[in-house]
Amino acid sequence: MYAFKEANLLKNKKNAIIFSIIAMFLWGSAIPTIKTTYLEMGIGAADTGEKILVAGLRFFMAGLITFLYLKIFNKEEIKKNEINWKFIILVGILQTFIQYIFYYIGLSHIAGVKSSIIQASNSFIVVIFSMLMLPGDKINKNMILALILGTAGIIITNLGKGNASEGFKLTGDGFIIMSTTVNALCTVLIRKYGQKENSYFLMGAQFIVGSILMIITGLILSKSNLIFTPKAVLLLSYGAFISATAFTIWTIVLKYHSAGEFGVYKLFIPLFGSILSVLTLGEAFTINLAIGMVLVLSGSLILNRGKA
Repeated sequence: MYAFKEANLLKNKKNAIIFSIIAMFLWGSAIPTIKTTYLEMGIGAADTGEKILVAGLRFFMAGLITFLYLKIFNKEEIKKNEINWKFIILVGILQTFIQYIFYYIGLSHIAGVKSSIIQASNSFIVVIFSMLMLPGDKINKNMILALILGTAGIIITNLGKGNASEGFKLTGDGFIIMSTTVNALCTVLIRKYGQKENSYFLMGAQFIVGSILMIITGLILSKSNLIFTPKAVLLLSYGAFISATAFTIWTIVLKYHSAGEFGVYKLFIPLFGSILSVLTLGEAFTINLAIGMVLVLSGSLILNRGKA
C-alpha cells in the first residue's frame, strides 16, 4: 500500500488525467467553500481579523495533513542539515501569509465566479515573472497572443454593472489580482531556487510558517470570537484537505508526466470554480463574465499548448 501504489496507479496516463481533474476540482471548490465558511461563522465584509484567523487555521491544518502525506507518499531521504530554512520561511511568508491575506479579504468583496476568472490569469503572470527571473525562458508569439487574450478577458470581466460584474473594486478585484501575482511569483521562485528541496516538506513547512503568522495577526486584529459550529469545523477541515490533497496529487502526477502537457488541465480550475459558485452560492453568470472566461481560457490554452 506504500504511497497508495502511486507508481502503478499514476504512471498510467489515463489515471493521471483523472486524478489531475480531481485535483483541479478540489482547487476550484475552494472559493464557494471559503464563502460558505464566512456565512456559517458569521464573518462579515469588515471582519478582517476574523478572515485572517480562519485562513491561518485552515493552512495550519493543511500543513499537518501535508506532513502526513509526506510520511505516506515520500520516497526521498530528507537530510536535516540540507534543509534550506531561509527559503522555506520566505515561501511561507509570501505564498501562505501574504498571498492568502489578500485572497481571503478580496474574496469577501467579490463574486466567486469573477474571482475564478481573475485567478485564471495566473499562467500569464507566471510567464512574465519567468522572463524576468529565468534567463532560459524566452517570449514567443504564442505567449504574446496569450497575454493579449488574457488581459482582454480580465478587462471585459470588469466592465458593466450588476451582481457578479459590478466594475473594479480595489479590496475585491485588486486584492485577488495581488494574491494571484504573489502566487505566480512564488511559482517562479520555487522553480528557480527550490529544485533541491523535498516538495512535500517544503509545502508542509511553509504552510505551517505562514499559518502561524496568520493566526497571530488574526488574533491581534479580531474584534469578535469566531463561531465554531459543526458545519464550520467541517468546512475548515475540507479547506485544509483541499490544499494538502490537491498539491499532493499534482506533485505525484508531475513525477511521471510532462508539466507542459498536463498544465492544460489547470484550465479546469476556473471552470469548476465558476460552476460551483453559481450552483452553491446562487451567483449570476453574466455575458461579460462568459466572454471574459472564454478569452482567459483561450489564452491559457494557447499558452499551455506553446509550452507542450
